[in-house]
Amino acid sequence: MVRKVGYIRVSSQQQNTVRQKKSLKEQGCTVFYEEKISGATLDRPELQQMLDGLEGGDIVIVHEISRLSRSTKDLLEIIDQIKERGASLKSVSEAWLDTSSDNPMNDFLLTVFAGLVEFERKSIKQRQREGIDIALSQGKYKGRKTKLVEGGEEEVRRNAILEAYKNRTSIADIRKTYKVGTGTIYRLLEREGVNR
Repeated sequence: MVRKVGYIRVSSQQQNTVRQKKSLKEQGCTVFYEEKISGATLDRPELQQMLDGLEGGDIVIVHEISRLSRSTKDLLEIIDQIKERGASLKSVSEAWLDTSSDNPMNDFLLTVFAGLVEFERKSIKQRQREGIDIALSQGKYKGRKTKLVEGGEEEVRRNAILEAYKNRTSIADIRKTYKVGTGTIYRLLEREGVNR
């Protein structure tokens, strides 16, 4: 039996979800995941719980795609996760978004979305590279600052990471031990002039 799963989101505690819930009930949803949190992040407990619980044949229904995500990149990632679980996605307000049916227009628009995200990502990288090249030519570029700043516990942590690296501890082990991202470690090594 096909389950219709409703995902409901508003950005703040003051907003209510009545309109969305009514719309999704009219679509036949019997299971609901509801949260009051910004759509600017994928770190949403109800969203993750919904994605983890999806089964083949399920249809996720949202009132409008902005409820699922405000970022095109994140939206495409969510759609991929839904598809990986053998489920599909449908939007009430955007009739073209219905991955439960063989809809050429839906595939076309999702491809355009993906292309725009890739174009934006490459454009940002190009602008960053151009800015870095200008700063390097003027002797002003020192790399992005790390989160490991001088002073207090962060300085102790920073020094411990540098020491661990000098003692040939792997980046993966440093990351796990000190709960720090790979990019932060490499930026720290670069700023300190430590050979990789």
